[in-house]
Amino acid sequence: MIKFRLECPKPNLKWYKDGKKEYLKVVEEHNKKSWAAAKDPGGGGKWAPRKPPTGQHPLLRKSGKMFGSTKFKAGDRPFDFKATVGVKYGKYHQEGTSKMPRRRWLGIDHTIDDQLMPVVKKHIFKGKYVFK
Repeated sequence: MIKFRLECPKPNLKWYKDGKKEYLKVVEEHNKKSWAAAKDPGGGGKWAPRKPPTGQHPLLRKSGKMFGSTKFKAGDRPFDFKATVGVKYGKYHQEGTSKMPRRRWLGIDHTIDDQLMPVVKKHIFKGKYVFK
């Protein structure tokens, strides 16, 4: 018989509250990168091209108001994020309409895991490195 003991630091039960600002920063950065790449942050697919004749400006960036007015907030439950936008037409781009294709510009997917997990580990175990 082989005996062993696994020692693990006591977990921080307030891990989400303590790291909320850092998680929010990761989500904001994920959305900024997706916006810059003109792709869906929740699935990674490229935004549908615009139909001519509609101008030469980059997709969803005619005035910059939509992206510039977007504010992210972390909810009280783990990984509950909300975004508000200061323009009424943001929801039409996010969801699409009968005359306009869906171009999701808010969201998260599994690709964010690699950025979130180190922050989660840091706060659950109060900076004590446990797992690789």
